[in-house]
Amino acid sequence: MARYWTRQSGEAVDGNGDPIRVVSRGWSNESLEAAGAMARELARRVAERIASDGTKAKQYGYGDRPLPEPVLREFRNGGEAASAVITRNAYGALVLNARDLMFVDIDHGDAPTPGPGLVSSVLSLFGKPKAATPPPAIDAVVAGIQGVAERNGLAGRVYKTAAGYRVLVLSQRFEAGGSRSEELFREFGSDKLYVRLCKMQESFRARLTPKPWRCGLREPPVTFPFDDPKDEARFGEWEAQYTARVARYATCRFVASFGGGRMEPEFQELVEYHDRETKVSSGLELA
Repeated sequence: MARYWTRQSGEAVDGNGDPIRVVSRGWSNESLEAAGAMARELARRVAERIASDGTKAKQYGYGDRPLPEPVLREFRNGGEAASAVITRNAYGALVLNARDLMFVDIDHGDAPTPGPGLVSSVLSLFGKPKAATPPPAIDAVVAGIQGVAERNGLAGRVYKTAAGYRVLVLSQRFEAGGSRSEELFREFGSDKLYVRLCKMQESFRARLTPKPWRCGLREPPVTFPFDDPKDEARFGEWEAQYTARVARYATCRFVASFGGGRMEPEFQELVEYHDRETKVSSGLELA
């Protein structure tokens, strides 16, 4: 996750002597000047590639480079390096990026399948008696998640989202992009693009505020980094509308915990912040 972002241009000349001008984003954790130098170099390389083969440069794919997101807040947990940061993504939502706290996003179709006996054990989480009839779908999904957790000796929490489920693994630290993390992502059935992004960003990501189109609002008219104060002002107007609109919605809803409530002490602040900002107990519509 980079602290400084900017846009700069670069040029090249094609075989006909015509100039090719490209604008690119650059990033740095050192300074805005260093970000500008990178942006100019990237733009120059892309311009030269276009000039040499006569085709349009391909856009970098999802997860091929750090995301251009402004850092709004840092959590340090008593250390010098940030343990988590809050950023705003391209469509305006706030995102928690955690270094060691594993978040797992699971779409409806990718949820793990529960094993024998797990459904009845999960039903007990909700205080329901065992039944011979098939349980509700949400219980089966949570049973599958609990099965993965039990096989791996993990403790955590499960949440319902608008498109699926979110799991927080609280009993130990993980490294985003590490082999152990990727193995667990596969077992949980996590979204592949999400896994790729976590690896590239070297952090686990969790969206804190709703997607604007789920709240009847369009995406921002401009994206960060802003080219000039006028664009920043346009974004500010959109942000005010977004803030007012998302107050009516929650991002996820708490479903159940597993593993006896074990938690690494340094995760406590992040979990409380996540639950407060996503409005897990509000009863509001998910978006």
